Amino acid sequence: MTTRSGQIVGFYGTLGSGIATLAIAVEPQGYVAHVPCENAPTVRALRDAFGNDIIGQEIEFELDTLGVLANFTPQEV
Repeated sequence: MTTRSGQIVGFYGTLGSGIATLAIAVEPQGYVAHVPCENAPTVRALRDAFGNDIIGQEIEFELDTLGVLANFTPQEV
């Protein structure tokens, strides 16, 4: 798995849906990655890490072999 870093710019999912999309502005390449992720576990992990203010937070993240979010680590700004 390759570790990337970036800033969270959006989260798109619906209640009851199993899949969501985490939008991350990837550095230093400068593009926005729309990363599929498991909805409920990702919401819980983001809230544990950042509270309710996830937009603008810096993270390092990895994708699994299918391109789904495997994990993330909050970064100090």
